[in-house]
Amino acid sequence: MQSEQSLHHLPRESRQTVEREVVRRRQYSVPVDVQAIAEDLGINVWSWDMGPDVSGMLARQSPPDGGRSGYAIYVNNQHHPNRMRFTIAHEIAHFILHRDESPDTIRDDQFYRALSNPLEAEANRLAAEILMPWHLVNELTSQGVTSLDELASRMQVSKQAMAIRLGIPYDQTWE
Repeated sequence: MQSEQSLHHLPRESRQTVEREVVRRRQYSVPVDVQAIAEDLGINVWSWDMGPDVSGMLARQSPPDGGRSGYAIYVNNQHHPNRMRFTIAHEIAHFILHRDESPDTIRDDQFYRALSNPLEAEANRLAAEILMPWHLVNELTSQGVTSLDELASRMQVSKQAMAIRLGIPYDQTWE
């Protein structure tokens, strides 16, 4: 991949196109390796106990905490591994889509997620595309994997995330 400095000088749309191609190169099998995507984009991922209300954050960081891109993702290690995967994908989405207009830190906590914020909705949509690309969902279903439980398990996402991606109603009591 081009260095972050050479990408920095590209127009925003061109840079996003290159970064989305980096994501696509890792979407060849399930589960999609979000750690590798972050690494390919030059983002370091750190996990720690962030308390009960914070899922994660994207922060501008100087190396060595920030990777080649100058950014790091911090994810709450007290959350379920599937939740952590979605948080990493969500922060990658913020990196690709919003880092030009965002402050130095985007903190995803319960209050911020509860807002009907178009940036958060956009990041959630891209996170779903990263973790559950349609070509892999279709590949699984063509192999006979059709239950919500099994699709979510194979893709290492929550049943709720999988239901939203499939556009089917989700009942919280299923857990």
